[in-house]
Amino acid sequence: MDIYFLRHGDAADTATGQSDAERPLTEEGVEQARKAAEWFAKHEIGFDAIVASPLLRAVQSAEPIAEALNMELSSDRRLSGGQLTVEALADMVSELGRPDSLLLVGHEPDFSIIIGELIGGEVEMKKAAVALVRCESVRSGAGTLAALVPSKLRG
Repeated sequence: MDIYFLRHGDAADTATGQSDAERPLTEEGVEQARKAAEWFAKHEIGFDAIVASPLLRAVQSAEPIAEALNMELSSDRRLSGGQLTVEALADMVSELGRPDSLLLVGHEPDFSIIIGELIGGEVEMKKAAVALVRCESVRSGAGTLAALVPSKLRG
């Protein structure tokens, strides 16, 4: 199974009276999302499912990819911050029917932590970075980091 992790693009600071969940992408973040969509399409990378955190900045990062690949986008609260564990990821994969290729769009520090647990190492996910973890099963130490592509290399 290929699990792609995309950290959301650059987001605006929280405005007065606005919740963290409502923070939109900045113009730079919108451009990062567009370039990510182009990159996946250019490299003919497809997914069986695209799942994003329900937080606005993650949804806005995932939408151009789903649109470019003519796919539906779903959301899962387990990607919204502080809830993503190896067990939660395994449950999510099972609920999705064990897809061969999956794109998850979410946040830090969750993605660096979960990728590190899957591969038995350390990774730092910068904004709009893409990581690919290949694994036969979703469990600690069972994955291999096959790619880590920062946003600036996709531009």
